[in-house]
Amino acid sequence: MKRGTSVFLPTATYPMFPERLAMEGMSLKQGKLCKAVTVSVVLHSDGRVVMESLEYMEMCLNLQFLSPLSEYSLGAIDTSTLETRIKVENPDDPEPSINLYVENQADPAMRLVTEMMILCGEAIATYAYSNNLSLPFRGQPQSDIDLSAFAHLPEGPVRSSAIVKIMRAAEMDFRKPIRHGILGIPGYVQFTSPIRRYMDLLAHYQVKAFLRGHSPPFSAGQLEGMASLINMNIRIVKRVCSSSLRYWILEYLRRQPKERRFRALILRFIKDRIAALLLVEIGMQASAWVSVGVQIGDEVEVQVEEAHPRDDVLSLKEVVHAV
Repeated sequence: MKRGTSVFLPTATYPMFPERLAMEGMSLKQGKLCKAVTVSVVLHSDGRVVMESLEYMEMCLNLQFLSPLSEYSLGAIDTSTLETRIKVENPDDPEPSINLYVENQADPAMRLVTEMMILCGEAIATYAYSNNLSLPFRGQPQSDIDLSAFAHLPEGPVRSSAIVKIMRAAEMDFRKPIRHGILGIPGYVQFTSPIRRYMDLLAHYQVKAFLRGHSPPFSAGQLEGMASLINMNIRIVKRVCSSSLRYWILEYLRRQPKERRFRALILRFIKDRIAALLLVEIGMQASAWVSVGVQIGDEVEVQVEEAHPRDDVLSLKEVVHAV
């Protein structure tokens, strides 16, 4: 509980559980008997959950792909964007190897996984509410965002960036589900990652006890007290991970040839002609002065003028093409 979550850094991974336990005893392996909680859901044609059931059993995991379902017709808001993934080999070397790639959250395979996790979280919340079971319910109060106000912006990272800027922080309740406005569902519980998130593990403790016919080990008040400590630790971990990721992105950019050009998508204007940019091949936001006539949603080319990871400095300049 003190760690609260697995820690994923570009240079190393620190699992919440001992690595051997997490990777062997707790992991699901195709074709082998594994202990698992199964969540079965019957869906209406419009995506609503009609019925859900849970079992805790030893099972043979059979991986099958389902047709992706969309929760967007139920009021969800698409905030998918690009995310940077970096792996640093031999970080103690004077010049460690840096492998960088960009993950598109809107990719069909990524979207399928995301939707299945959301569906599981909604089913668990509904099941818990029906059985008066205390869980760490998560919600997002901002369910009245007027999406028409963003209709003039191009779909994708530009629109997602504008929406994210006005979103309020998530909330938690430990007695009943609360609406998650961004996901567009009446209740949600993080349940799919008990090996790497302690809040998910607490939800598993509660659900498994109920399925066995036992009293849940924790009251709503106890869950709230533990969540307060866990969330504080998670915030620290997120800051460390964000700082480490940015450091290695800047180090990656520092090593690039000076003449290399990067595609940059204009997200918004900060002041005058200074624009917030998304470096498409890097997955990172930055800022730079752009020429007159360039609009939000346009793509420009930029070069790195300066990149100093230890000082957290990045300076970009637009490549202006002669007419």
